[in-house]
Amino acid sequence: MMTNAMIANIILVFILISLIANKTPTGLTALLGALAMALFGIISFSDVLSQFGSDTVMMVVGVFVIGNTMFETGCAQLIGKVLVRIKGVGTNEKNFLTFIMIFTAGLSAFVSNTATLAMMLPLIASVAATSGGTITKKNTYMATAIASIVGGNISLAGSTPQLVAQGILEQTAGCRTLTFFELARGTLPVLIVMLIYFVTIGYRFQKRVFDFPDVPDCGAATRQSDAISYKKAILSATIFIGCVIAFATSIAKFGTIAIIGACLCCLTGCITPSRIWATMDWNTIIVLGGSLGFAAGMEQSGALRLIADNALAILGAGSASIWLSAAAIIIVCSAFSNLMSNTATTAMMAPIAIAMAQGMHQDPIPYVVMVIIASNLAFATPVSTPPMTMVLIGGYRFSDYLKVGGLFNIIAVVVAIFTLPVLYGLV
Repeated sequence: MMTNAMIANIILVFILISLIANKTPTGLTALLGALAMALFGIISFSDVLSQFGSDTVMMVVGVFVIGNTMFETGCAQLIGKVLVRIKGVGTNEKNFLTFIMIFTAGLSAFVSNTATLAMMLPLIASVAATSGGTITKKNTYMATAIASIVGGNISLAGSTPQLVAQGILEQTAGCRTLTFFELARGTLPVLIVMLIYFVTIGYRFQKRVFDFPDVPDCGAATRQSDAISYKKAILSATIFIGCVIAFATSIAKFGTIAIIGACLCCLTGCITPSRIWATMDWNTIIVLGGSLGFAAGMEQSGALRLIADNALAILGAGSASIWLSAAAIIIVCSAFSNLMSNTATTAMMAPIAIAMAQGMHQDPIPYVVMVIIASNLAFATPVSTPPMTMVLIGGYRFSDYLKVGGLFNIIAVVVAIFTLPVLYGLV
């Protein structure tokens, strides 16, 4: 008799085949995966539906509304004109990409990587809209999402996996907690390699892979008038800045902040309800909500732990070699996070890593650090992390994620395997 874990893994195989074949819309595939989990009794239908009301989905909905409002009012175009005039940045896509990646990675160290990317996307779109084709969204969105994820590894504030691991350490006898910037020295090599990669071979590679026309922004593409209302532009900019400050200070959940910002855009007349509906990227919302429901099924069924135990056993983790143990943890965590929630991966793998370290009479902290950093090295699929899902609005196909994001994912994992054990004193 098949267990829930076995059924969940079978569903996972079918979902992967569908995503790779690219015959069905990504959003529909993700939603069908979540519904299949419910049909087989692994999770309830309410669990599937509740994901669409999660804080992450609400944040994405809210920031999409705010970003489209900035286009509706002309605010984004004004910002774009200013950025385009910066010498050497607004007239050269590679220079612009370098500038935006460094800025995004730095900001993600102090603000959630998802919130940081939410702020950056409308700014990038505004520059693209006013650059006359010099700057394109397709050549900047994915790289910026990756920069936000890598930059988020610098501190405990960058993403949720850090906080999950910190909570596990607090509850584990004999373990100390992480300091605020303890992840920074392990992240720096990946960050440097990321920048070098995307301004050299990575930039040239993605230009060949992204062979589709640059997609217009919903708000920009369907604006009913080219006239700019400076009053509404100032209002939308004020709302945007207020949300940025609220994100940075964490005065409320990110979803709450974003939805309040979206409501203010509507209440002040900067955008109408009909325009909100027309300019929303519903595919991204469905992909995110569906993938969260599917991830919940994988976690609750025990499928993730079954795969982890088998993978670690095959790779020999926990035996004599520290290098092999490190490689096993990093590879498994990165692989899981490309298919499931990086938060769920951390919650599952951190206790395993602590047990491995204690079994080898090692300090658990370096092993937990490896789990956190590796769980955030997930760039090969659009369902890996919220930032990678959000940039679906750039028109990327699943194969684009596999090629561009996947290649850097492999590079980042190799860098982590060879640097983390050294930087954290395991060898």
